[in-house]
Amino acid sequence: MSKIKPALAIIGIAVLLGTVVLAMTVGIANAEPTATRKLPAELVPADSSFLVEIAVSGYGTFGQVVETLPEGFTYLASTLDPGSVEVVINTVEFTLLGETSFTYTVALRPDVEEGTYPISGILKVVDDEYEIDGDTEIVVEEAEDEEAEPTATRTLPEEPVSAGESFTIEIKASHYGIQGYVVETLPEGFVHDDYSGLKPDSAVVEDNTVEFELSGEPSFTYTATAPDAEGTYTFDGILIDKDKDEYDISGDTEIEVGEKGSEVTLPVNITAWNPVEAAVNNAEGESRTFNISINQIVNISWQINGTEVQTNESVTEAVYTNASAVVGTWNVSAIATNTTTGSSDMHTWMWSVTLTPTATPTPAVNITSTPTPTPSVTPTPTSKPSITPTPVSTPTPSPPGFETGFAFAAIFAVALAHLLLQRKRGGS
Repeated sequence: MSKIKPALAIIGIAVLLGTVVLAMTVGIANAEPTATRKLPAELVPADSSFLVEIAVSGYGTFGQVVETLPEGFTYLASTLDPGSVEVVINTVEFTLLGETSFTYTVALRPDVEEGTYPISGILKVVDDEYEIDGDTEIVVEEAEDEEAEPTATRTLPEEPVSAGESFTIEIKASHYGIQGYVVETLPEGFVHDDYSGLKPDSAVVEDNTVEFELSGEPSFTYTATAPDAEGTYTFDGILIDKDKDEYDISGDTEIEVGEKGSEVTLPVNITAWNPVEAAVNNAEGESRTFNISINQIVNISWQINGTEVQTNESVTEAVYTNASAVVGTWNVSAIATNTTTGSSDMHTWMWSVTLTPTATPTPAVNITSTPTPTPSVTPTPTSKPSITPTPVSTPTPSPPGFETGFAFAAIFAVALAHLLLQRKRGGS
């Protein structure tokens, strides 16, 4: 037993050193996670609702935003999947799987008084927590007239649209309560394309009727495609409030469809963009691509902080890629202009570029000398063969980190040989 202990001690030390070196090679490659909250700049009437926007970055593929609302504030809905949201009294936990931003709707109970109220929250990443920056207070003013009738207003393009082209419709709604519905009846031949600003799966399409579920949102937009036939077409719709009462949608009701491919004075409208988030993040040296789609042929001017960096002429889609931005926050804008009519539209992203994370170098252990051979066993009268350990040759250089493993393997081999030698002597 006494002869085994020294070898076991050597083995234990080797394992311990290996664990320490392995721990030293593990570094954190990501920048520190951040989250920013944006609240309405204007006063919020009591007994109404408002939107909260959260932008997040650096948390990897999984994280959680936990928001704490004041008493009398009630969570209604968000642009995330409902299954990723958990509500416990006034605490709302949002589970993120790669999203860089989302919005949620909050309603105020009728008994909430005028004043300033705090909203706090944290971003949770594994076992770490980070305070949410940005806006932290919301100001509530006196409630609007409780007897005000629910209203909804539709806004259509002022100028004719070309046959077969897509265009955007805006709906504004108020005083419908914490939940309501807008039901739009599209003219014959029109097709509903998409909507924005509402929670997922909030639009139900059946033939030419589209039902949008509202959860306190004051407005939203949706797109439709005009038919191939020219003519004047009429939109119709109703607003349904929380009591299931119906109200006609006012505003624009007619739209003119011109000849397909004809010159129309439809205002320039950037209909889609990517990234969809207004704030994006990258490490220095990473490539970032921006792209947009427009409702007509235009010229595109790409600008960073007001300086033009790229142009695209006579296009309906455009892409700009940058892999050389230095550390800082950059205003990236795409300006689409119809050079014939002078109509234009612009979309802007706030691009934050941070320092490239530096990995912790792995210490290398090189074996440069040949171990001293253990003396041969002295023959006994029974003339047993002697055992001469084979010298360990200098190893071929390996990628950083592997040398340590070979060093410990060598130590282990020497210890084992020593143990066998001791046992062999004892057997003699």
